[in-house]
Amino acid sequence: MTGRNNIVGKSFVALLFSLMMFPFLANAEAGKDVYHFLNLPYNAKLAGLGGENVSLQAADVNMAHVNPALLSSDVHNKVSATYLNYLDDANAASVSYAYTPDSLNFFGAGIFFLGYGELQGYDEYGTPTEEFKAGDFCFRMSYARYLGSNIKLGVSFKPVYSHIEDYSSFGLAVDVGFNYYNQEKKFSVGVAARNYGVQCVKYYDSDRRERLPFNLQLGLSKGLSHAPFRFSVTYDKLNDWDLGYYKQVKKKEATGEEPDSDKITVGDMFFRHLIFGVDILFTKSFYVEAAYNHRRKREFVLSESRGGNGFSFGAGLKVHAFALDLAYSLYAPAANTFTLTLTTDIEKFRKK
Repeated sequence: MTGRNNIVGKSFVALLFSLMMFPFLANAEAGKDVYHFLNLPYNAKLAGLGGENVSLQAADVNMAHVNPALLSSDVHNKVSATYLNYLDDANAASVSYAYTPDSLNFFGAGIFFLGYGELQGYDEYGTPTEEFKAGDFCFRMSYARYLGSNIKLGVSFKPVYSHIEDYSSFGLAVDVGFNYYNQEKKFSVGVAARNYGVQCVKYYDSDRRERLPFNLQLGLSKGLSHAPFRFSVTYDKLNDWDLGYYKQVKKKEATGEEPDSDKITVGDMFFRHLIFGVDILFTKSFYVEAAYNHRRKREFVLSESRGGNGFSFGAGLKVHAFALDLAYSLYAPAANTFTLTLTTDIEKFRKK
């Protein structure tokens, strides 16, 4: 890099560090988490890999949703739309776009929305009232830059809006991402600090400001040189070891009962942080993938049923300027999700 690029790079690192530190102060007096819709897999590629992956160089414009440093020249002028048939009557959608002005800088934008369908209202006595609607919305603006031949840093700024009946909330979130990619060795490392931020407008004036669902993730991806396999492992929630459904201290103080997380062994808790995925790249235009999410498996397990929950499957096909990706994720016997993503390359239409 030139001297000027070094100065710009150092300034960018300083900016990212400042963005990372600010939300810690903003969340100092926070209560419970809000805006969990930010953690949904808003594209089929990600859904088929277990819902979490911050390291994969997949030439997918949607991967900037989880790590802005995954923006690259491979997604220049690509537009993508996703539909997610989520649990029960909830449905989600997203649109993404990326633009690359030069070999060092990368820009992206996205919109994602989650609607919960018609919900039944009740008064304080449990008597049914009118039905109402609820929904969540987020707009994402992303920027990434090379700081070396194989290293990129990225940041996403995300205004968030949520409404439930007549109540609404507004927040601001920031994602900070790192990616190291060695194309020759087909090896990639990704780190993402997702959903730093603050709830600016509360649902109720009397409420405390609630935390955003901050998530620190680490991922590794490795392709094989002489076989069409690419493996990924993601460590989710580096910032929170205890992923038991109830926190130990809170449950003990509230009920006097022994905490559920005491029943979770150290090995089980460790694997609840891990998501394993594999791509089989048959050609440049066709792939299949599968993944296992142990936390999803354990949280949705039923004593009377031992189904395949925790597993996800996906496939993708590219034909000329269009790519179609599909994913099916198993949560529980009666609660599985389907994701469809359609992507087009605008550059293909400009070529004669």
